[in-house]
This record gives sequence, structure tokens and C-alpha cells, in this order.
Amino acid sequence: MNEKFFTLPIDKQQQIINAAYKVFAMNSYKKAPMSEIADTAEISKSLLFHYFKNKKELYMYLWDNAMELTRKSVRLYETTQTTDFFEMLKRNLFAKCSLMREYPYIYQFSLQAYYETEPDIKESVQASFSEVSQTSEHLIFETMDTTSLRSDIDIGMMYQEILYAVDGYMLNKYRSGTVNADEIEKEFEVLIDFWKKVYTRN
Repeated sequence: MNEKFFTLPIDKQQQIINAAYKVFAMNSYKKAPMSEIADTAEISKSLLFHYFKNKKELYMYLWDNAMELTRKSVRLYETTQTTDFFEMLKRNLFAKCSLMREYPYIYQFSLQAYYETEPDIKESVQASFSEVSQTSEHLIFETMDTTSLRSDIDIGMMYQEILYAVDGYMLNKYRSGTVNADEIEKEFEVLIDFWKKVYTRN
């Protein structure tokens, strides 16, 4: 990657990044043309290749950038500075919705990348995701206070069920074309409150 990309004004960097997130979010890796990314970013294709030598380099930069932006946002919202698991979920929600307002396609891209089948990409993304998710899960389980949860609940299964529900909800939103951070935030707050009633002691 050409370091000159980082000498661009921040708004220009973000314009290119958001354009790439959008095109890769809407297409598989193979079917996402660099020319469309350049057109969406309102720059020439040759200039895009000046900053990123090939499509894989751009794609992996976007993936690493998405992970880093998410980490920063989660820290900013002090997600793990509480022992209440459901409060963690809410803070995580606020962190990610805040990021979505700045990068509208970042999580659609992340989901698309996670399910990407192109061998050249799949191995790198899966290895990175596995490391991040294991670290995150370990921190959550280490921090959360389980005494308020029902004694008959398998906490690991509860955690997985919620993760699957979140992925399913977001996939449905993306497929319907109705992705609105404010709406997602509002709807998910209701879901989190529901889960809290289901899983905590009366």
C-alpha cells in the first residue's frame, strides 16, 4: 500500500474508503470491480491503483481498518467497563451504530467478508476474525457478573444464541435495503431488554 494515501485529507480518505466498503458490501470479492470503486469515490482508476497496488491489498486494508475502527469505538463507549452483560450489549450496540453513521457500509462489508468464499481472501479473513472473536469472548466472560443470570442457563449457549440473532437481524436488514443506524439502535435496545428479562433471575 502506498503511504501517500494517508497524506490525503481525512475527508478524501474517508470518501475512498466508504466507496470501497459499499462496492465490496454489494458484491462478492470476484465481482467487485475496481473501476466501480473508483467511480463511486469520484477518482480515476489509475489513482486508486496508485494507492492500492491490487484489489486484494485494498480488500485486506478495508478488513483490517474495519476491525481497528470497531475496537476503537468499543473502547470509546467503555463496553467492558461494566460487569452487566446486557449493559455491555447496549454499549456495544451504541458503539457500532455510531460507527455506521460515519461508515454506512462497514458492517455489511464485514458480514460479506466473513462469508467470502474466494480462497485468496477467505483464509486471511477467517484467521483474523477467529483471533478477534476469541479475544473479545474471553474478555466478556472474564468481566461479566453471572450471579444475576438464571442458574439453569448455559451461558455459552446464551452468548452464541444472541450472536446468531444479531447476525440474522443484520443480514435481513441488509437484504431488505433498510439499513438505518437510528432504527437499528432503537430496535436492538428493545431486543436487549427482552433478552435481559428472559435470562436474568426474577
